[in-house]
Amino acid sequence: MSNMLTLAQISATEVREEIIHAFEAGQEVWVELALFGIDISITKAVVNLWIGAVVTFLIMFVGSRLLKDRPGAYQVIVEEVYGFGRNSLGGQMGEEGRKFFPYTLTLFVFLLVLNLAGLIPNAYPVTASITFTLFLALLTFVITQYVGISRNGFGGYVTAFVPPGLPLKVVFVPFMFAIEWISELSKPLTLAMRLYANMLAGHLLIFIFLSFILYFGTFMAVVSVPMAIVLYGFEIFVAVLQAYIFAILTQVYIEIALYRKEH
Repeated sequence: MSNMLTLAQISATEVREEIIHAFEAGQEVWVELALFGIDISITKAVVNLWIGAVVTFLIMFVGSRLLKDRPGAYQVIVEEVYGFGRNSLGGQMGEEGRKFFPYTLTLFVFLLVLNLAGLIPNAYPVTASITFTLFLALLTFVITQYVGISRNGFGGYVTAFVPPGLPLKVVFVPFMFAIEWISELSKPLTLAMRLYANMLAGHLLIFIFLSFILYFGTFMAVVSVPMAIVLYGFEIFVAVLQAYIFAILTQVYIEIALYRKEH
């Protein structure tokens, strides 16, 4: 009995270490580099990020310049992606916002490629890193504020955060201004956390179900393997959905900043 408990304990420890190792593997240094004392080493995560960028470039840039009168499968995919972006991402609140859909469409394709690539065995899920998702969210925030100030002017943009006609302006104007800016500042955080948490949780759940085989024995494969396959299929759906949510919210935030004075 004691031997069985010891075996179970060893298996649990090994499973925990394997899960941790799988997510730390992205920080494994492949090429050590430093610039002015700053560590810019090339890691597995960086290589996966580069691959995702190259694939996105091939779809968005190269595909748009290899158009033919009789399209092949590759051109059909590119045209469908473009049509999806034009109809589902651009111009959510007005036609002026449609000019930003090339950015949000590229963002959608980039995140979709990274999300799906992270599901390939031995690949590193880049979007399961809070550092990466937070950087993209902060980029969206900077673009949003720049667009809002450029179109409405600094004074018009700032004052638009307070709705007109408030009673007791001495009290309610500062209060509403603070509430609105807290909401504005929370947008990049929620964008980053939503993508990061969903992708990380999905990978962890697959790991956990497969770890049941090591913890309880091979007979658990009858249950854990089918469940892991189901979760894997669901993760593909989540990968598409989360890429779309990040892109569509980015487009909406940009257009809110564009039309803040009007609305």
